[in-house]
Amino acid sequence: MGVPLIVVPVSPVNVLWMLVEPLVFRILDSLPFRFKSFDRYGRRGWHFIDKSASHIEYGNAWALVTPCEIFLSICDPNAINEIFARRPDFERPVQLYQPLAVYGPNVITVRWEDWQRHRKIIAAPFNEKMNKFVWSESLCQARDMIQAWTRCDQSGNGDVAKDTRTLSLNVLAATGFQKSYRFRACTETVQEEGRNYRESLATTLDNAIFLMLFSPKLLAIPLIPKSWARIGQATKDFKEYMMDMFSEEKRLLAAGKTGTGNLMSSMVRATGVEQQSSKDKAGRPQGLTINEILGNIFLINFAGHDTTANTLAYSMLLLAAYPEVQDWIGEEVRSIFEDSNSETWDYEKLFSRLKRCHAVLVRIASVQKGGLLLTFRLN
Repeated sequence: MGVPLIVVPVSPVNVLWMLVEPLVFRILDSLPFRFKSFDRYGRRGWHFIDKSASHIEYGNAWALVTPCEIFLSICDPNAINEIFARRPDFERPVQLYQPLAVYGPNVITVRWEDWQRHRKIIAAPFNEKMNKFVWSESLCQARDMIQAWTRCDQSGNGDVAKDTRTLSLNVLAATGFQKSYRFRACTETVQEEGRNYRESLATTLDNAIFLMLFSPKLLAIPLIPKSWARIGQATKDFKEYMMDMFSEEKRLLAAGKTGTGNLMSSMVRATGVEQQSSKDKAGRPQGLTINEILGNIFLINFAGHDTTANTLAYSMLLLAAYPEVQDWIGEEVRSIFEDSNSETWDYEKLFSRLKRCHAVLVRIASVQKGGLLLTFRLN
């Protein structure tokens, strides 16, 4: 290939390996010797730790060779621009993303000819109306989280990552179901609740990697471990909630009424449920099928949950470590939010003015990711 080659015995995108990798490295880390390349590139999320180190060591292009795939890493801007310009020559390897089709095909798992149809429709919910709702719900959840933290004792039992994960999940659940859930800190004792949309979504997302390996159909068979059955029941409940929402939105659409305003509402109206079977001039479907809608809703939740929660947790830890940056954005917040009552804060008037807050989050996101990882298949 004319570039440095690094050989590892297992593919980092192998779902089974993702599942067992923590256990394997727990054993390997206890050994008195290391496996060099495998120890560096075999770990899940190795690129976050590595950042630009490999490119500094090997140059603008190098390849990771596995038994099934060869991953070519490039950091040259001209080469990257050419890859995006030559779209027919560089296809996304959709077969690698099929495990994400837990509930059905989605924008990540389909090929280019279907990608445009999916992309157009799933972009519809992300508008200013939805942003305004997310703003209000986020403020509500943040208020509850701050109150929970101020009530905490000095025992040090709190967990920033767990609480930001709860905040992220509650906002996602409210966006999907138009129903708010009370924030509960990880230190609070939670009474056992009946199954609901939020709890089924939480269990499904917490076990997303597991579901990529074992399909919901497999988890529905009898004589499986109780923990597996619980995950299977959650995925079934989540699908039932989505199907109920779909039926309700379809009824409202047929009656010519305004939808509920959730993700399902936007997708159903964007795709036009009554036109799902229609074709364009090339004979391709114009709308999304019910399975495609369910698949995309799962993907949006899966992609948005951990990323949002981790960025929030990382932001708070970094702001605590750099008080001068905290003071810098604090000046902006105090100057913009003159009224201390957060219930009066208007999204349309205030959000676009938070320049420093935007800058800090963009910088933190770039540091946290450690680099952009995109996968293509060369034809």
